[in-house]
Amino acid sequence: MKLSFDKLMWSGRYLDNDGVRYFDYSASGFCFVMTGKKAEAVFVSDPDKWSEENKAVLGIFVIEGSDTSIGAIPEEPDFRVTLRERETRVTLFESDEVRTVCVRVMKFSEAAFGYAGLKEVEIDGDTANAYSTTGGTAPLKLEFIGDSITCGYGIEGVWEKDTFTTQQERPDKAYAFQTAKALGAEVQLCSWSGIGLISNYVDPETVNLPDTHWLMQANWPYTDKWLSLRLGLEPEVWDSGANYEPDVVIIHLGTNDISWVRGIEDRRLEYVAQLRHLIEAVHRRSPKAKIICCLGIMGEALNDSVKEAVELFKKDFPKVRAEALAFTQQLESDGIGADWHPSATTHKKATAILTSLIGKL
Repeated sequence: MKLSFDKLMWSGRYLDNDGVRYFDYSASGFCFVMTGKKAEAVFVSDPDKWSEENKAVLGIFVIEGSDTSIGAIPEEPDFRVTLRERETRVTLFESDEVRTVCVRVMKFSEAAFGYAGLKEVEIDGDTANAYSTTGGTAPLKLEFIGDSITCGYGIEGVWEKDTFTTQQERPDKAYAFQTAKALGAEVQLCSWSGIGLISNYVDPETVNLPDTHWLMQANWPYTDKWLSLRLGLEPEVWDSGANYEPDVVIIHLGTNDISWVRGIEDRRLEYVAQLRHLIEAVHRRSPKAKIICCLGIMGEALNDSVKEAVELFKKDFPKVRAEALAFTQQLESDGIGADWHPSATTHKKATAILTSLIGKL
């Protein structure tokens, strides 16, 4: 039995084109509940564009029973798949006996590298009714707009030992996804390593110009701008009202801007202005959403500037619930991931702080 895309439960942004549903952002994907013996899927990607270190990676979870809630997702996948061919057929689940399982596919690698699309799903069995531990209440919906920290960059790597690969990315272990899990919430990520608001990451020692070719405010409004450009499509604006209306939007941007601001006041003020503009853009798109701006895990230099941007926004929109959240910089004693990115332990600390704040909103 082949399952249509609409028979699957989707999370994250997705884009349909030529019979393929692309799910490219970190932690995006789908799940379904079946009773049977086998499930297979065909995925598409662009492996010829990427080295082995940057190809698309999926995590496959097979969960006994029919619970589709985020809390039912185990800490580790049953297996991972690296998409090394233009089309890859994957056996998602196989059993000698008939079983009822929830099969979940999650994009572990981020949108900046190899893409992932679903061409078809076929099962030997029948679909089964899903249930969620949230009961009859609608779960909270979170949206995260962030950088490599939100992507789970380097979590499974070790600082000064490993260099980055997409195999090390674990968005499901990062603070964003873990916060959603702690709250039993739905979650959507729009995140990109190295991205900023006035400059992407540049080497402070050798680079004297900002990198402005791909800033978040020119990327976030679209469903998947980079994917659309790779497919030769005009980028479509993401319709959150029709697809996913968040209750809380969390912005984590500034880590890479620090590399360009360098303590220079006019650059800092430009960062404040751009963050304030993004907050307003989020509010215009999702007027009922509460907004949190956070920063600090990989550097606290702009923490006060985040607070300043939030306060400027609130002067114009005093009825909107908007908060600034300052994280403290990661500790070496908690472990450091690849390229000086936070470890799973550091992400857990950030999760506890952010979860507490959201619970008070």
